[in-house]
Amino acid sequence: MTSENILVLAILGGALILFVSEKLRPDVVALIVLVALAITGILTVDEALSGFASPAVVTVWSVFIISGALYRTGIADVMARAVLAMAGRDLLRLTILVMATVGVLSAFMNNIGAVAIMLPAVITVARRAEIAPSKLLIPLAFASLLGGNMTLVGTPPNILASGILGSFPGLEPFDFFDFLPTGIIVLGVGIAYMAIVGRHLLPTRKPASAADQTRRLRPYLSEVLVSGNSSLIGKSLPETDLGNRYRLNVIHIRRGDQAPFFPAVDQPLQSGDVLLIEAQRDDLINAG
Repeated sequence: MTSENILVLAILGGALILFVSEKLRPDVVALIVLVALAITGILTVDEALSGFASPAVVTVWSVFIISGALYRTGIADVMARAVLAMAGRDLLRLTILVMATVGVLSAFMNNIGAVAIMLPAVITVARRAEIAPSKLLIPLAFASLLGGNMTLVGTPPNILASGILGSFPGLEPFDFFDFLPTGIIVLGVGIAYMAIVGRHLLPTRKPASAADQTRRLRPYLSEVLVSGNSSLIGKSLPETDLGNRYRLNVIHIRRGDQAPFFPAVDQPLQSGDVLLIEAQRDDLINAG
């Protein structure tokens, strides 16, 4: 084994440790690997940066932008709640509709974003129908992976495969819906299996005790205005420590005429912001 191979293994091994330990964000780790390969001379600068010239990279970025737009405007959330409301309290109908809805969403946006949109609605429906959340959350996760295979932008590997195919002379990249026939079959088989067999194999978690439920449930939604003399002005949500100190969950923020949004980690609060907060009554009183 050459010294160059040993160096490559060392860099990749260090990156794997950083990924697993989660000490740094994944994008930061990826950039560290890129810079390390360039500095050590394993890759030239042109080779290290050549990936950014690929249309596949730009397409993946675009998918995340579209996912963020669907999430922040609330369009996908409204769709999810409307579909789940049609299922009532029947576990079979809920399983089919949950999987079908998240499968369609994940075909046009990032899988994690689709699950994040559906998650609150699914938990609420499970609680109202007196169904163990695990009976719906596991099908939700499976369907998000299966549905991502239906379109070109449903999952990054599809985009990368299309980009590689188009790089060869005489070959055309995949069209947007080339994956759809196979993807529909895979998603349909997954839904059918879960509806007929899988739902009987899913675990049923024991409900928490009455004391735990009283402590954990947060049935109150309140809008809180950030006044001009508030100590929250200029602070980001993590800096306010509302969750740890007062057990307040900020669902979203409304600023002027903008649609409700959840701010970035480093985005400061402003005077006039309206915070939609979910918390127990006592926690709201203590925070006030």
